[in-house]
Amino acid sequence: MSCTFCGGNVKQDKTEYIEKQGNYIVVIKNVPCEKCEQCGEVYFSNEVVQVIEKILDTIQYISSELTVTVIDYANNKVA
Repeated sequence: MSCTFCGGNVKQDKTEYIEKQGNYIVVIKNVPCEKCEQCGEVYFSNEVVQVIEKILDTIQYISSELTVTVIDYANNKVA
């Protein structure tokens, strides 16, 4: 596979996925991906996207302050 943006070579790798939801930030580390060796663009498979969505759906915080949550993709037990 080649990168859609720069045409560089894409290889299997791991990355961090970061998303802000409401008053908190979720960091999911060690997420499997394909990453361009030239520009760093990241691509996720449909299966990985589904797991990320399940992780995000299960997190519920009630807080008036900014909260950061870090989750290890490899150790995630979402069914």
